[in-house]
Amino acid sequence: MEPGKRKAQRRRPLSAAENPLTSLKISKVADGQLTGHAKKLRIGKGEYASAAIAYFAETGLDPTQERPQGLASVSAKVSQETRAVREQNVDIGNRLISILRGWERTLYGFLQQQQGGTLNYLERIEENILAHQVQVESSLLAPMVEQLFKVNLEAFITRGLTADLLVKSSNLPASSYEQQMELSTNGRDQQLATALREFIKTNSVAKPNLSPKPQVPAAPAKAPSTPTGAAPAAAAPPK
Repeated sequence: MEPGKRKAQRRRPLSAAENPLTSLKISKVADGQLTGHAKKLRIGKGEYASAAIAYFAETGLDPTQERPQGLASVSAKVSQETRAVREQNVDIGNRLISILRGWERTLYGFLQQQQGGTLNYLERIEENILAHQVQVESSLLAPMVEQLFKVNLEAFITRGLTADLLVKSSNLPASSYEQQMELSTNGRDQQLATALREFIKTNSVAKPNLSPKPQVPAAPAKAPSTPTGAAPAAAAPPK
């Protein structure tokens, strides 16, 4: 009867749904490490073991082969590759800057050639204009001025002869010669002034207008600030 009672008092094993924790046999060394590290982190051994298993499962590492030395080598490889990537980025940047500098030198040389050609063209235009002005002055204006002086002297001599003949033909005293010259000169000046006024009326030249100076563009008006929380105004319907 005694064995039957003991059998009746045995507990029924719990199912997986009733007991979320599972029993797992580990070595004493691993248990000591698990206890020490879990105590150091102030968490339960089950929580620590679950986190460790999840870490190895997510990273795909083999816990039977990976050791701290292996992880250190992985870290060293990552650092080495990072350094190589940085060196490659620096090399690419230097090459890009070299290409830009070469392009700038080429563009600067082209602009210099273009500027030199434009300046030579302008200098030739100026040389042609000055040469034409010199030719006009030497071949046209200088003879015209010479002829004007000759005409002025000849007209003065002609007026003198006319006044002398008038005095002699009219039996006037010799002292009236200056009076006749003055009358002739005044008449000439009056006729010249009348002719110049008529010439200006028919050959007037308009005064050149100055080009308007460029105006500084006005700064755009600032948009009115909308109070916080206020809804924006509705747009007007299109007409």
